[in-house]
Amino acid sequence: MLLSDIHEKSIFATSTRIWGIVNIPAAEKMMRFRPVLVALGCLAFLILFAKPAHAQHGDWLMGTDGLLSAQQAPEGIFYSNVWSYYHASGSNFVSLASPAPPLGTGGNGPLKLNVSGSLDEFVDQNIIGWTSPYKVLGANYGLFVDVPFAIADASGAASLEPVLSLHGSSPSLQASAGVTKGSIGDIYVEPVDFGWHFRQLDAIVSSGFFAPSGPYNSKAALNIGYGHWTGAFGLGGIAYADAARTWSLSIYTHYLLYASQLGAKYTLGDVVPFEWGAGKTLNLNNSIFQQLILGAVGYAQWQTTNNQINIASQNQTAAAVIKTLEDTRAQVYSAGPSINLLTKYGLFSLRYYEEFDAHATPSGRQLMFSVALAFG
Repeated sequence: MLLSDIHEKSIFATSTRIWGIVNIPAAEKMMRFRPVLVALGCLAFLILFAKPAHAQHGDWLMGTDGLLSAQQAPEGIFYSNVWSYYHASGSNFVSLASPAPPLGTGGNGPLKLNVSGSLDEFVDQNIIGWTSPYKVLGANYGLFVDVPFAIADASGAASLEPVLSLHGSSPSLQASAGVTKGSIGDIYVEPVDFGWHFRQLDAIVSSGFFAPSGPYNSKAALNIGYGHWTGAFGLGGIAYADAARTWSLSIYTHYLLYASQLGAKYTLGDVVPFEWGAGKTLNLNNSIFQQLILGAVGYAQWQTTNNQINIASQNQTAAAVIKTLEDTRAQVYSAGPSINLLTKYGLFSLRYYEEFDAHATPSGRQLMFSVALAFG
């Protein structure tokens, strides 16, 4: 999740804009708060970057990007806290399969990829980073770290990410069977964060990785950690319809490459998380409540490559089971309202997502709240 400090010849150089949004006409005394407000604003959107080891549909916790997802944070040190609650229930989980036929037999046990379950997940992301004044090809260089904590309660087929069981020579997808767990998640590190800023356009290019820091047990269906390394590459931009930057359309997409699963003989297929936001900024002309941003947000995720299962099949039935598991690709879409309030104390953001058209992954709803602070 990245934000953009807005500038033309220098970071937030003009007095008419705050992190890409119209600046508030205020008395001279407010001028001294402007750099802080700029940082706070971008910051909160930056909250958008939470890819904990316990996202609803994989490593990348979708929905954290918000209205201005493709903005880079302004120069300086920033901190953002993002809280989210996700709930899903129904029969579209891909975390359970009825026992598949053992790989040495001719059994014909059915394999079910969409089975009922229920999942509740609370995530608290702690993002701290730095946007430098140093330029690379005209872009500001920055970096940040996201340390997530999560509590998950799952029952039936629900889990935080598909978990393939290869124990006992029977490939199948595991069930949670009613489990509650909480701990630190997989930490996300983004050492490459480049942001370009133009009059009515911002752009960002990023690269980072998830480290398997969360607890993981290859035999368990529910894990807060995901048990693999993940590489992430991001590209995004924000277009402003007017010179004052009060109308914005933001898109931010990533490509995630999963490494092989620790303690297991399979690798999940690559995925593309995509987030968008469209908003309108209102100038409140108030010394405490500075700006209000209203709009719509959404996300989608598609699996782009097949899963890889590295075990040998000994008969046609086993081969068919493995092929079904390898060919299963997940997708999901979501949309909802969002509101951001910029105050003299910080940037507060509230947004809601309703998921739909899900395949081989849960379809639920998510509520997110965030606060952003800037230092220096």
